[in-house]
Amino acid sequence: MPSSYTFADVDRPRSDKNGVSNVNGSVDTIDTNSVEEERGEWGSKWEFILSCVGLSVGLGNVWRFPYLAYQYGGAAFLIAYLVLQILIGKPMYMMELVMGQYSGRGPTAVWSMNPSAKGIGISMALISLVVAIYYNVIMAYTLYYFFSSMQKNLPWTSCKDEWIPLGCVEQTQKKLEECVYNATSKCLCSANYTINSMLIDNNVTCTNTTNVAVAELYFEKTVIQKSPGIEPEHVGAPIWQLALCLLASWVVVVLCLIKGVKSSGKVVYFTATFPYVILLILLVRGCLLDGAIDGIKYFIIPDWNKLAELEVWVAAAGQMFFSLSVSFGGILMFGSYNKFSNNVYGDALLISIMDVVTSIIAGFVIFTTFGGMAKKIGVDVQDVAKGGYGLAFIAYPEALSNLPPAQLWSVLFFFMLFTLGLDSEFALLETVMTCIQDEYPHLRKYKSYMCIGFGVVLYFCALPCVTPAGDYIVSLMDHYGADFSVLFVATCECIAVMWVYGVKRFLKDCSYMLGHPPRPVVFWAVCWTFFSPILIGALFIYRMIDYKPPQISEGVPFPQFAQGIGWALTCVVLLPIPVTFLFKLYQAEGDLKTRLRTITTPTSEWGPNDGKDRKPLEDAYHMERKYGLDNPGAVNNHI
Repeated sequence: MPSSYTFADVDRPRSDKNGVSNVNGSVDTIDTNSVEEERGEWGSKWEFILSCVGLSVGLGNVWRFPYLAYQYGGAAFLIAYLVLQILIGKPMYMMELVMGQYSGRGPTAVWSMNPSAKGIGISMALISLVVAIYYNVIMAYTLYYFFSSMQKNLPWTSCKDEWIPLGCVEQTQKKLEECVYNATSKCLCSANYTINSMLIDNNVTCTNTTNVAVAELYFEKTVIQKSPGIEPEHVGAPIWQLALCLLASWVVVVLCLIKGVKSSGKVVYFTATFPYVILLILLVRGCLLDGAIDGIKYFIIPDWNKLAELEVWVAAAGQMFFSLSVSFGGILMFGSYNKFSNNVYGDALLISIMDVVTSIIAGFVIFTTFGGMAKKIGVDVQDVAKGGYGLAFIAYPEALSNLPPAQLWSVLFFFMLFTLGLDSEFALLETVMTCIQDEYPHLRKYKSYMCIGFGVVLYFCALPCVTPAGDYIVSLMDHYGADFSVLFVATCECIAVMWVYGVKRFLKDCSYMLGHPPRPVVFWAVCWTFFSPILIGALFIYRMIDYKPPQISEGVPFPQFAQGIGWALTCVVLLPIPVTFLFKLYQAEGDLKTRLRTITTPTSEWGPNDGKDRKPLEDAYHMERKYGLDNPGAVNNHI
């Protein structure tokens, strides 16, 4: 393993943006504009910050965080979430931003710092590609609801005749478990004569009715037209309404990304700020509802016994990890378009704090609304809270129908969801294109064509996700292509940077770029070398030991063939890590120790992206290989 010696030890006088320092420290003026324009750069610091906020603050903050908080003890979950944010989230976020900004390289090219780990960048790009495919499908759902909200009567508020035998219940009706037999042994479930007549006509009895909200039936029967399974005979053709919404979503993404960060950086001024406006409006409106206090209590009063349960910490770590989007490559990619002198230290703290604040605000918005809804229909708050899609597309549409004018609130809410997803989708697709363009720089002049090409190809790749079996396909891609796969990538990333490249090297690179080390140094060093890799690795191992396949329904796991496809997808996104390592090892010369030293030593391409002459650095890399890392004094003497 490399020692603490760093190439930042070589004296390198700082120069201005338009100069290059030679070995003697003088500055030779050159024109670097062509280089900067070739790769692209943020138009302003705010474009970068808002893009990072847009990436980290996504759909999961609105539906996943509040539900997990409800499920795992309210404030107890929040405490675990905040602790893990400090020990893992902030350090990982800071590390990736520094890597990108210091080198001016994306997720694949940045590994000139440790060539043996280049497969990590390839895996990041593949995971981002998988997520980009199904993430836009969820955005298509939001567009479907957005347009459906413009009807005179919201379609998820009234039971259709064919849903009555399924136990459809509107909010104004009594719960089906309250149904009783009458004298004719028929089931009377409502004070509404029409409803009772439908039940009698369909031979529905109290023993075979279940309680199903109309919003849930609308989502499963009308929107996604959910099939009974994922088998080939159940897949069917794409649902044309969803296919059109998916097309519209991809068109918007491509138009916003067609010029790279130069165009997406302008769009995020709206997409990253508009959701906060709507969230604050919904929060004020929710707090005014009768019963809102019940929802707030449910959200913030802790169940302290939950803190002793490992599942709470695992859930908090999962939410923290995927909310910040570390190890997806997007953060590293965004950082690579920064100016070298940017204060990335303050940015990392600000963005990670914004992510936490947004999750908490969303939690209050959700539970004040649920409290009012529960009060109105006479049930407990937990009876209206659902997880996953259920929170965004079942429980919340049902809750919004109680806020007059319902159409207005529904339109605003689903437009907010679309904008939340939009800037996250920008980052996912831009990450993939940046990786390709960094490896093949001549393709940068074809960025617009690449963006359109990706949009077309990924649209057709996503069409199976809008078939009747599409919900299962999305779950399969999320579970196997992104869930614990990212945990493995993150563990490898921490080890490759902090244990192989070296934490002392990394801290000195930070000092060179920022003008001072990140403070407090001990905190960052301990988190980077111990807490982050150990805790993330432990989380990955726990997920493997306690492996649970995705389920078709309660207690019914995906069939074996589907799980086999899922594991194949996992192999596709993770295999680049060991394969690249072995390939680099095979290519190197010498005995095993020499080969390992060669493939873990930074190449001559690694160095600060500050426009300076890298000749002293190249000499240092050469001498490090010659004398070895155990004799840094010989390297310094040579320099």
